[in-house]
Amino acid sequence: MLSLLARHSSILLLLAAVIGFSFPAISTAVFPYLPYILFFLMLFTLIGMKQNALISLLFQPKIWVYAFYHAALLSILSTFIASVLGASASLILAISAVAATGSLFATPAIARSVGLDVMTAMAMTIATTLLMPVVLCINLYLFQHDSFGLDLMTYFQRLVIFIFGPMLLSDLCHRYVPSHILQRTHSKIAQVTILLVPAFPLGLMADFRTFVDQSWQQGLLYFGYGIAICLLFFITGFLLFMRKNVQNGLLAGITSANRNVLLTYTVAGTALGPDYLILVGALQLPIYAMPLVVKWMSNLLNSKNPTQTPSVN
Repeated sequence: MLSLLARHSSILLLLAAVIGFSFPAISTAVFPYLPYILFFLMLFTLIGMKQNALISLLFQPKIWVYAFYHAALLSILSTFIASVLGASASLILAISAVAATGSLFATPAIARSVGLDVMTAMAMTIATTLLMPVVLCINLYLFQHDSFGLDLMTYFQRLVIFIFGPMLLSDLCHRYVPSHILQRTHSKIAQVTILLVPAFPLGLMADFRTFVDQSWQQGLLYFGYGIAICLLFFITGFLLFMRKNVQNGLLAGITSANRNVLLTYTVAGTALGPDYLILVGALQLPIYAMPLVVKWMSNLLNSKNPTQTPSVN
């Protein structure tokens, strides 16, 4: 059953977003538990990775070039476009926070489901997560409204718990649990990981649904913003990183579009402004539609270039 659900995870993610929007009471009930699910999602993902290969990838400059693009360059590009189009200060703040956000920790599992390089996806995810606190602080300093503030002590405490905590526990598991046991449970951990992800689109839709109930026209507009942001992130990632291999472009695109928006909210909270959770809700359907888009693109491109093989260079 787990393997069957994991195989159809892309549909499950979209269904969770639809259910969360259709039944906001369920979304509201799930929301308080999301930080705990996030913690275990990050831990299970890290435990399932080969530490030596992962660390080796993290020392490669290309990973940090991608991370700089993912957080810093997209922050500049997206907030510039929003400013030119006359977006409100609160919306620009929310967009800057989304742009600073690292990739979903389920990205390796999603990459596996569409036939992309899992280990590189994990390295990109960790690098963007480690860079996120710095870029987010800069973005909050630049775009925060006077009525908001960031409690730095709480911010760093949450960073330690939700970013470095899973990394430390994973390292301890790899040090003290025999490798053959970890390898044997790797496939099951990967399946559990992808099954935790639907909780996020399910639990993050309530604020957006309330916003839509107040004004469906504004709700539709914010949904358009969500689609535009995902397309901007995906297309720029794809075009910038497809030079050597189309698979690299697809991996960069989906990693860029997948955003761990709950982690950003968990560590920064109300400092992100009133538009953040609304925008996050509007992003859920576009974000989780991306695996289906990438799978379609990958099949289409591979059919045109059948001799091309994936590369991580």
